[in-house]
Amino acid sequence: PPPPPPPPPPAMADVVKVFVGRLPKDISDSDFEALMASQAGVVETVLLKDRGTGKGKGCGFVMFSSMADAVTCVEALNGTVTVSERLGPMQVSIATGEAERHGVPQQAVDSGEAKLFVGGLPKGHDPGPVEEELMSIFSGFGTVTEVFVMKDKGMLCKGAGFVKMSSTSSAMTAISALHEQRAVSNSTAPLEVKFATARAEPQVPAYTGIPGKGMGKSNGTKGKGAGFGKAGLFLGAPVMVQPTPPMFHTRPPAGMFHAAPAARAPRPAAPASG
Repeated sequence: PPPPPPPPPPAMADVVKVFVGRLPKDISDSDFEALMASQAGVVETVLLKDRGTGKGKGCGFVMFSSMADAVTCVEALNGTVTVSERLGPMQVSIATGEAERHGVPQQAVDSGEAKLFVGGLPKGHDPGPVEEELMSIFSGFGTVTEVFVMKDKGMLCKGAGFVKMSSTSSAMTAISALHEQRAVSNSTAPLEVKFATARAEPQVPAYTGIPGKGMGKSNGTKGKGAGFGKAGLFLGAPVMVQPTPPMFHTRPPAGMFHAAPAARAPRPAAPASG
């Protein structure tokens, strides 16, 4: 029977663009393509050239069929492969905006490490065995640098935790293999595995300095955000106004101010000459 047809190429919206810098300006298209031939998932290579002269600019882009292949290429080539001794090692990185577009935190791409959120853990169990099982599971995809299981007030498993891996590509492989596809001991729910996201800083309303029910709990008084103060004034939502403090809360220190000099007596009028 004839061999099966090759799979269709990925749509351009699905490809991941990788920037490659510190290339010789005289490198040819075929040489650049051959340079990237060892990397998996390459869809296309493009050298940037000057429109007027047609000469290369010393950089280009490589399109990959998946984010995992693109990250693997960055980890393998960035700062490790040199094409020109004069230029030094190649600079290889995920192109700007590509990580967010494919749901990967930019921090994970930049740092090379990845922190994963893991849900679906057994609640109310001893966290020690749970951490050991997570270490065993995720170590099958790469180097695990840290495992942490969240605990309740009784120091038992709260049902979720975090796993930190030494490479983003290993973390992506673990996500695709484990998310909603495997359960740990004593849990009937499948694991939820995804990139951890940074917490946003809480927003604290500014202190207005006006007493009354309009002040929120953030400044130590009770209230629902609006009401009437002691002076009968309606207080709406807190506003970004800081009251000017009095210059002195007590009497000014002795000698701070000096008494004004006494006014001089007027000179007597000169006698009229006879």
